[in-house]
Amino acid sequence: MPSTILASGTQPWRARSLITLLLLLASVEATAAHEKPYWQTLRTNHFEPAADDPVLPLALEAAALLGSTDPELRDGIAYEAMVAWVYAQPRLDAAGLGQLRTTLVANARRGLGQEENDGLFLRSFSTLALSVLAATDLKRPFLTQSQFDELLDLAVAELGGERDLRGYVAGKGWGHATAHAADLLKFLARSHWLRLEQQARIVSAVAQRLRSAGRVFVWGEDARLAAALVSLARRPDADPAPFTAWFKRVAEEHEAVWSGPFEPARYIAVRTQLNALSALCADLSADTGTAAAIETALRSLRARTQ
Repeated sequence: MPSTILASGTQPWRARSLITLLLLLASVEATAAHEKPYWQTLRTNHFEPAADDPVLPLALEAAALLGSTDPELRDGIAYEAMVAWVYAQPRLDAAGLGQLRTTLVANARRGLGQEENDGLFLRSFSTLALSVLAATDLKRPFLTQSQFDELLDLAVAELGGERDLRGYVAGKGWGHATAHAADLLKFLARSHWLRLEQQARIVSAVAQRLRSAGRVFVWGEDARLAAALVSLARRPDADPAPFTAWFKRVAEEHEAVWSGPFEPARYIAVRTQLNALSALCADLSADTGTAAAIETALRSLRARTQ
């Protein structure tokens, strides 16, 4: 059939589509996924692949495994392989890191905004893997400004758009989308690429996630969000204005909770913010400079909301 279509010259778009499909099928067959025992052996060997196993295809295969519902395969192998090959024992050049980043960004966006389902794991762990790339960029720069901006946009979108807020999922392990988005923000907040107006975006995104979660986080998400804010507050060019504006709003929201009929949803929104801010206050307690000024403002807020 392909040769007939090509010879006729009447349907070139179908010919191109068929050729693309055949090439894709050949590629999939040639790079068929390894079975779990292969990955277990690779982990036993400290993610040291055989000489005839190039790392980039393995890294891209591991990126797909980040969506597995098997916590050993996803968390204990695929993610740890990312840490090894990207950060601890770097095996990928800038081009390879770029290809991996593009794959992870696409996977982190897939199904964002859906109700609870297993798509959570691919989004969440792709975001966590992107935090490893962001941490690597702090040691061995490879991101451009536009690539950095894309990662920041993604992290902000994850906090604002993720509806599956499960922490630990029985039988499937960690979901933790909020914590993993916070981890990505933690490293992005330390970057030289971060612009002044982007500091305010991070504070706003964290505040809105806490305010809109509809629950008090119990799986450590609030502490992870606080860690992202710590990275921001400790920057030499840290802008305290977004922090103090947020603290003022929290104080007003807290006062509103107790000024009329008690509404549990309003209380939860305030309590979730205060829990994260308590962690932030503790983390900043030994700092100086701008971070100390933010911590002083935090202590004032805590005094008003006890």
